[in-house]
Amino acid sequence: MIKVTYIDDHRRPERNDEYKSIIKALGLSEYIEFCGSVEIDVIESLNTDGVICHSGMDGYKVVEHFAKQNNWPLLSYSGSVSSPPNLLQNPFSPNIYTVDCNYFEKVLLEFIEICKNKNRENNND
Repeated sequence: MIKVTYIDDHRRPERNDEYKSIIKALGLSEYIEFCGSVEIDVIESLNTDGVICHSGMDGYKVVEHFAKQNNWPLLSYSGSVSSPPNLLQNPFSPNIYTVDCNYFEKVLLEFIEICKNKNRENNND
């Protein structure tokens, strides 16, 4: 079974609560754990198959760094005007995906599948 880590954005606790409700409603609680810290030692020690966080939150660069270093798929959601309504892969960092925060629910299952496939690849190496 895979494990994906959702990292809380302390600027928007109500959005964290909303997304946790979505995760539960979609039946994904068994795959997603929650982390309330972006301290380097905490992120570095994660044993995860993927990470979800807001692209503008404090500590995003720390999360992004370790996602790249550890080859974790990263779903970064954002509320900026140019954020896409579907899961968009970063052409320069293939494990980094972005989506408009209003479409989080729509892409979550697809992101979980990406994490599952990456986990299978890593276990077959």
